[in-house]
This record gives sequence, structure tokens and C-alpha cells, in this order.
Amino acid sequence: MKPGACSIKIMKFMPALTLALGSLPSIARADLARQHQSFDRLVLPGGRAAMLCGAYTAVSSDPSGLFYNPAGIVQGTQNQVSLNTWSTNRSEVVFKEAVKGQDFTETSNTLFGGFAGGVFHKKWITFGYVIATLDKRNINQDDYFYEMSTEQGQARDFTRIHQESNSYDLFGTSIALSIGKSWSIGLATFYYDRSIEAMDYQQVMFNGGQVLVQESKVRVSNQGFHVNTGLQYRGDNISLGASVRAGEPVLNKGSLNFNSVTHAVANTVPDVVNYSSDEYEVDNEIIPTISRLGFAFHPYPTLLISTDLSYSAPVEVDNGSPDRLGTWNYALGLETGLSSWRLMLGVFTNNSIFPKIQPDGNNQAAHLDYVGKSIGTSIITKTFDLHLGFVRQDGKGTARIVAGTRTNQRVEATTENFLLSWTFKL
Repeated sequence: MKPGACSIKIMKFMPALTLALGSLPSIARADLARQHQSFDRLVLPGGRAAMLCGAYTAVSSDPSGLFYNPAGIVQGTQNQVSLNTWSTNRSEVVFKEAVKGQDFTETSNTLFGGFAGGVFHKKWITFGYVIATLDKRNINQDDYFYEMSTEQGQARDFTRIHQESNSYDLFGTSIALSIGKSWSIGLATFYYDRSIEAMDYQQVMFNGGQVLVQESKVRVSNQGFHVNTGLQYRGDNISLGASVRAGEPVLNKGSLNFNSVTHAVANTVPDVVNYSSDEYEVDNEIIPTISRLGFAFHPYPTLLISTDLSYSAPVEVDNGSPDRLGTWNYALGLETGLSSWRLMLGVFTNNSIFPKIQPDGNNQAAHLDYVGKSIGTSIITKTFDLHLGFVRQDGKGTARIVAGTRTNQRVEATTENFLLSWTFKL
């Protein structure tokens, strides 16, 4: 019997909480879909680039430029090696009043290295490489609800535990060519490896002695390629940049395990449902094409104002999750200070490419829009640059994560990232 079949049995004797336990594998799938490359900007790569809030398409003069605009790496005057280390990421997602007026809360606190990369100039050709971890979170939710009802046959106590671990690693190389004094073109290719493991456990105790326990475990691995192409113009006071990133998954594999144990009447033989699959193909990678356009104003060596406009193209999806929307995002960054010290500030959007919650249907992915802010400082020397910064994003939106219902939950989310980055000039 497949997992969805057990929801009919559940509905016969748990009207108060049928809506929370009807389709656990669907809940897991929705959570996993949210972690895929739909939110491209939860962790901004780079030191200086992150402190400028990703408004880097018209700048891109260090190894992190491979992510934003590979054409920009020709603009540096020295060979460089960058290390982005000891990056801490804290995230919290709160689903408001999910059960009986009480919240579900997912939290994650992770310490991981950002990336290592380099750029090397050879006359009119510049080469670059990067090895990066763009995401590595361990998400946890433990929520317990007691004495929800005293009515016979209704749910009295409810437990939900959700744990999820995911990582996103990639390796990339690039080549950029100077065209005259001010123009350049670039191409970067990346190989990525993304893995997700999730466990969802729910238990219901009823007035009258009935018990329901359900558990699902999902493991997904995705591998594939990204290609990022770019064009840049750099003048005395202004710079312009444009880039397009596209991707193609080449390997999608996973497994699903589901167990349900039901004591319809106390002290009776339980009804047990087990389901297992080593081919979890419904969770193929979704990679929108992202186009970026940047403008930077730099009238003095110690003043930079940069802006970015990016567009994530819509994607029609046939794996059971929602189609992805066409979505615009904006970024604005400021860098100022002295020749040996800089202050950086920025603001940016990180809008959801999932549709807004529809009136019909249940178990819909969260539509969560973020606004991010950054602040950081840099020490500039002849041999290295040292960057220290902080990026925070606050999100608001809606979800429908309680399976089987048409009740929306307000969602509030926060992510915080501390970073320490070195760029060595060779």
C-alpha cells in the first residue's frame, strides 16, 4: 500500500487532526522543494560581494565574480586568491498558528566555509577557479501540543518532529577575455552536488486511547552543471555588466521510506502500513535561468555605488510541485572610506518564485519573500584585503503545510550570516 492510501483510514476516527496527518510524504516533498535552487540568494557568495548585497554584476573583480559576472575578473590588476571561511548561518522559519493556535518553528545553526578561489592574469586572458559550499544547513523542528481537546474521539496530544540536513557544493572554472581597453567577456562553468536528507515524525494521542504514529524519511541527491556567461564595460567613472546563468541536472536519485502505525482502539493489534522506494524521481532538480544587469558608479577610488537587477525565468514543472514564477530581484550596495579602510552597506530582495497560496488545494509550498541588509568593513593593504561582515534577511509570506486542509499559515523567517574573508594579492 502506498502512503496516500492510509489517509482514508485516518479520517475515519480523527476528524480533529486528519488535516495534519493526511499525506506526510507530500509534506516532505514540499519542504525539500523549498530548499532547491529556487532561493538562489539565501547565502550570498563572496566577502566584498556579500557586503554589497550581491550588487556585484558591474564589479566582479575578484574570484567571487565567477558567480555574478565572469567577465569582470579581467579588471583586477593583480593575481588573487580568496578564502571565505568561518561563515556562520542561522535561520528560523515560523509557521504561525499551525495547530490549535500554536506555531511550528524550524531552526538551523550551522558553521561552514564559504569558498576558495583565484584569478590569474595572462596578458589579455584571465583564468579563474572556485570551490564553494553555498549551503549547509541542519534544520530542526520539535513541537509538542498538549490537551488540545477533551472531547471523546478527538485529538488530545500532538507531536511533530522534522529534521533536515542539506548541502550544496560546487567547483567551477572560468576564462575571461579583454576586448580593447574597457570591454571584456567571460564564461564560467560549474559542477554542483546537492544532497538533502529529511525525516518527518508525527504522533497523535486521542481521547479514548487511540494512537496514530507516522514517519517518513526522504533522501535526495542531485548533480549537474551551471554555465554563467557575462559581458562588462568599465570606464573611468561608471561600469556596466550583464550575465546569464543556466543549469542542467544530470543525475537525480533518492529514496523514500514511510511507516504508519494505527491503534484504532486501545489495546488492540495495530494496523501497520509500510512503504519503501529506492527511486524517488518526483524530486528532480529545478534550476531557473537567471539574468542579471548591473550598474556601478565609482568617481573616486574610495567611493562605489552599485546596483543590480536580476530576473529568474519561469519554469514549468512536471514533478508534482508548483510551477516556478518569473521573479525580479533588486540589490543596492555602497562602499566608501579611506584608501586602507572601507565601510560597506547594502540592501536587496530575495523574492519567492513559488506561486502565492491558491484558494483551492492543500499542502502548498510556502510563498516567502525576503528583504536583506548587510554591513561590513574591509582593511586594504598591498598584499591582502580582509573583509568582515554581517548579512541578515527577514521574510514574510504564507504557507499551507498542514496536509489536507485549506487553512493558511502566516510565515515569518530570518536568516543571518557572519562572514570572514581574505583576498591575497600575488
